Amino acid sequence: PPGRRRRREGRTRTVRSNLLPPPGAEDPAAGAAKGERRRRRGCAQHLADNRLKTTKYTLLSFLPKNLFEQFHRPANVYFVFIALLNFVPAVNAFQPGLALAPVLFILAITAFRDLWEDYSRHRSDHKINHLGCLVFSSRPHLKR
Repeated sequence: PPGRRRRREGRTRTVRSNLLPPPGAEDPAAGAAKGERRRRRGCAQHLADNRLKTTKYTLLSFLPKNLFEQFHRPANVYFVFIALLNFVPAVNAFQPGLALAPVLFILAITAFRDLWEDYSRHRSDHKINHLGCLVFSSRPHLKR
């Protein structure tokens, strides 16, 4: 809806601190055109921001981190060990593939639950990071 679009365009956040910017850093209120030129040249300033990030995973780190966390639980290690013992012919009690099914099912359900929780955290972070804010500052005018 057009009304909703107008609200998003009008929402801007300016945060100013009482600290002086590092040497060579531009004032964000001085004009976006200069900042855009600087970004295009590839020398963007890396200043601290106040974005909230509570997620544990990224797209590339989800599988390794999740498996690492799951195998820190003694029960998961035990059941995988028992399932792998079924691949040894002298010890197997039943079909080796059948022994892995319950363990893989539990690992998959736990991974899906962790993925859903992390996605919920990401949505919450996005919502909070895009809220408007009002910042009061007693920053003196800088002479340039």
